[in-house]
Amino acid sequence: MAQTLDEVIEAALALARAEREVLAGRLRSSLDEPDVPGGIVVRPQDLVEYGAMYAFPGNGRHRRDTVTLAATPGPTLSTRFGLIAIADPWFPEASPTSGAIGLGAGEYPTALTTITRTRADTGASESMPVAASIGAVADVALWHPLAQDGRQFHLDSDSSLGAFYEITDAAALQPVFEDSLLMQGIFNRALEELIVPLEVDGRTLAAAFLCGKDLHPAWAGYDANGVGVAVLLDLGVLALAQGRANE
Repeated sequence: MAQTLDEVIEAALALARAEREVLAGRLRSSLDEPDVPGGIVVRPQDLVEYGAMYAFPGNGRHRRDTVTLAATPGPTLSTRFGLIAIADPWFPEASPTSGAIGLGAGEYPTALTTITRTRADTGASESMPVAASIGAVADVALWHPLAQDGRQFHLDSDSSLGAFYEITDAAALQPVFEDSLLMQGIFNRALEELIVPLEVDGRTLAAAFLCGKDLHPAWAGYDANGVGVAVLLDLGVLALAQGRANE
């Protein structure tokens, strides 16, 4: 049975002095090793602090890197009510029936926070999404977990895609979501561009983005007047860093 951290600590303290010294030496070595896996606490505001630099360890796919958070813009969505849905567009049977948050009618830009890693095998640069957002993130004074049914909402992506759209456009988008050939093309395009528009009859109704198969927590952003102005998804990548590069 797996032990809790407290149980591991108690077991270590129960060792003889010589054994504790060996254990302490192993721990010091692991902390000094530059390429140990990262594991930092990430706040939502960290995900949109463009220009911030982070150190990432090397692994089988990527070299050890110092990366800079950058904004990769996506399409702007024109909404009639601002009822924003967040979904996996290539899993149409799980499409939501209601919006995750109401931001009010308006024009909402979408974007990805991205980093560039170096491939270990070829040395080529590879852009990776760190977070996805819709709305005016620069106007956010407070981030709060986006609540649904009494708990924080998570995008459950099975296809490695996510999407933002207005829930009132769901009926128009559903045939797109159900067209596997079309969605394969969207996925292939997202592999290259990371975030792409979904259009119906010449109108951009959704922003589809690469996000990885996982549960991605969502945050609602409120301005200084307490008005909801943005939504942010943490795609779980920044937490793998070892820390800020200048710390």
